[in-house]
Amino acid sequence: TPVPDDDPAGVPDDWAGGDDAAETGRDGPFVTTSEGVAVPDEGTVDRVQDALRAAERGLIVAGPADQGLSADSLERLASATGFPVLADPLSDLRFGPHVDRLDVPVCGGYDGYLGSDSVEQWGDPDVVVRFGASPTSKPLRQYLRDADCRQFLVDPTGGWSEAEFTATDLLVADPDATADALAGETLDGVAASWREQFARAERVHWDAVDDTTAETYWEGGVLSDVAALAPDPATLFVSNSMPIRDMDRFGRPRDADLTVLGNRGASGIDGITSTALGAGSATADPLVLVTGDLAYYHDMNGLLALGRCAVDATVVLINNDGGGIFHMLPIDDHPTFEDQFRTPHGLDFEPTEALYSLEFERVADRRQFRERFAESVRADGTQVIEVQFDAGDSHAVRDRLAEQVAETLAGD
Repeated sequence: TPVPDDDPAGVPDDWAGGDDAAETGRDGPFVTTSEGVAVPDEGTVDRVQDALRAAERGLIVAGPADQGLSADSLERLASATGFPVLADPLSDLRFGPHVDRLDVPVCGGYDGYLGSDSVEQWGDPDVVVRFGASPTSKPLRQYLRDADCRQFLVDPTGGWSEAEFTATDLLVADPDATADALAGETLDGVAASWREQFARAERVHWDAVDDTTAETYWEGGVLSDVAALAPDPATLFVSNSMPIRDMDRFGRPRDADLTVLGNRGASGIDGITSTALGAGSATADPLVLVTGDLAYYHDMNGLLALGRCAVDATVVLINNDGGGIFHMLPIDDHPTFEDQFRTPHGLDFEPTEALYSLEFERVADRRQFRERFAESVRADGTQVIEVQFDAGDSHAVRDRLAEQVAETLAGD
C-alpha cells in the first residue's frame, strides 16, 4: 500500500544504476598491494644456529601452510643440518623433486609409527624447527608435545598457530628468508643413527602399506593409490575428516609436482566441492578431488561450477555411508552412535551424473579403481569414481597395519 512521503531521504533516483567502473570494470586491480619480507636479525640467526649446531637429534617439521617454506629453501636447510624432514601433505613439501635429491629422509609415514614403543626408545629430539601450522597427524602433534626439547616455530604472521602449545621460540619472520639464513653455515652434527632410524621406520611403514593394500582394498589404500598415480603436475584437493588423515598417513612422498590443498578448521566438510572446483579453475593442471560421501552430499550443488567455470575434475568419492571418522572415538560403543554420529544416509549418488552433466562410475576393486583413475585424469570432462567401503572394516585395517609396523620395528 503506497504511503505518502515514504521514500527514504537522500536516496538518488538512479540508485540501482551503479557507476561506470562497477559496470565495465577498470584497467588493472582496484587496489595495489605491496608486501614486505620479515627477515630474522643477525642475533636471532646466530642463536638458532648455535642450537642447531649442538643437536645430535634434530627434526624439521613442515606443517600445513598457505604461504609456507619453499622446496628450494627446505633443501638448503635440510642439507645444512642433516635433519630428517617430516612433511605434512598440506605443507606443499610432501611431494616434489627434493624428495629424491635430498640425502636426508623426507618422511610421510610418521603417523603410522610415532608413539610406538620402538620410537620412544630413540629418545627425544634435541631441537625441532617447525614451519606452518600444527600438523594434521595427531601422533606427530603428541610426539612434539611430549618431547623435552627446544622447538623453534617460524610463523610470518606471528599467529602462533599450534594446537599443543609446544613452541619454545617463536620466530616472526619469512619462512624462506629464515631457512636460507640458518643454512648459511654447515650445521650438521646429527648422529647418522638418528637419520637411519627414521629412514628405516619409513621403509617398514611403506612396505606394510604396500603389502596390506595388495591383499585387501580399503579407504587408506585409495588415498595411497591417488598419491602414487596422480599425474605430474596435478592439484589434489582432499576433503576433511578421514580423507586428509589417510592422505597424511598413506600418501607416500614422491618426485612429482603435486599441490595438495584442503579446508582445515572448524568449518569441517562445508564447501569442499566448491573450494576444490574454485582451486581447479585457477590452474591448468589436472584437478583431483578426493571426498567422502557426507562431504559430497553436503556440497552437491557446488558441482554447478563444473559448467559455469569450465572446470574438469576427477572426483574420487569414498562412500562408507556416513561419518567414518567417529569410529575413532569412544562414542563408537554408545547405543546412539549409528543415528546420531555415523548418520548413515543410504543415498545413491549415481543420479548426479544426469543432474550435473558428468560421468559417474562405481568400481568394485583396486584394479578397477586404478584403471579408471588413470583414464579419468587424462580425459576431458568430469568423472566421479565411487568406491564403497564399510567404515568399520577400514578402521580395522588401519589398526592392523599400525600393529604390524610396531611389531616389525620392535623386532629390529
